[in-house]
Amino acid sequence: MKKLLIFDLDGTLLDTLQDLHEAVNYALSHFDMPLRTLEQVRKDIGNGVEKLIERSVVDGKLNENYENTLQLFRLKYSKDYSIYTHPYPGMLETLLQLKQVGYRFAVATNKIQSVAIDLINKFYPNIFDYVQGDEPSVFKKPNSSMIDKILKTLKISKEHALYVGDTNVDEQTALNSNLDYILVTYGFRTLEEIKSLCQCTNLIAKPFDLLKKLETMRV
Repeated sequence: MKKLLIFDLDGTLLDTLQDLHEAVNYALSHFDMPLRTLEQVRKDIGNGVEKLIERSVVDGKLNENYENTLQLFRLKYSKDYSIYTHPYPGMLETLLQLKQVGYRFAVATNKIQSVAIDLINKFYPNIFDYVQGDEPSVFKKPNSSMIDKILKTLKISKEHALYVGDTNVDEQTALNSNLDYILVTYGFRTLEEIKSLCQCTNLIAKPFDLLKKLETMRV
């Protein structure tokens, strides 16, 4: 039986899209670059803020203002990262039910470590055993570095852990880490996009479905 559920943050535990969108456009507007739509930002999320800004800036890293745009984004988002952000409906209740039957929880996210910890403490207090975000000591997902650190810290084997995410980056993270995994279709990738980009067949459409899916997977 699985003992630990490792969750992605953006698009899985929390809907952070609007705050990310606001910060991206704040930084772009400072340099008179074309603004991004909410839909564009949704599709660009998944590989960390550097890649998000690279995809948002005209000509990416070749743009002379790429680094300045990245820094301005970080400055804006570090202050305004929870104005619109909120848990997905039913996620808190789902976690509490799973906690009652003995599951432990961790987060693996490419979001800045301090922001990730603060968001978890704000929206899911006293639920998660460990939060691993973007910091110098680990490589970003889909590298297995974050997962390896979580398992080592919590002293749990891969056989007893399961990963939950919402994008092809999450699938690759699970595959690179040799973990069983589930993908959600309510996050930053649509069902059609997941079917196109991923090989996963363990899909859930809403947080409460996780309870039933774990039972059917006998984990």
